[in-house]
Amino acid sequence: MTWLKKNTHISILMGVCLLFAGYLYITDPGHVSYAEIQIEHGDSLWSLAEQYRGKMSTEDWIKLVKTENELADIKIVAGKSLVIPVVSNHADPINTIEIARNEQ
Repeated sequence: MTWLKKNTHISILMGVCLLFAGYLYITDPGHVSYAEIQIEHGDSLWSLAEQYRGKMSTEDWIKLVKTENELADIKIVAGKSLVIPVVSNHADPINTIEIARNEQ
């Protein structure tokens, strides 16, 4: 306890680092990959966001779609294609371990 009192600047720095790490963990959108989809009649950026956004906020997802597709506004046309971010909440297959066993 006396060490903390003598080194308050280090204690504060450690606390800030822990808070920042927590913030990054909470706001992590997960694994993002891109897919090309065909826009169907009745689709909107909001309906597509609800389907594909994962943990990402709707506003961030729409902003990313507009940037990727160079859209000036939010209007999309049925029959055209969009490149969209698909956020996966599942573990990346590369990071998972599968154990092979010989079943007889």
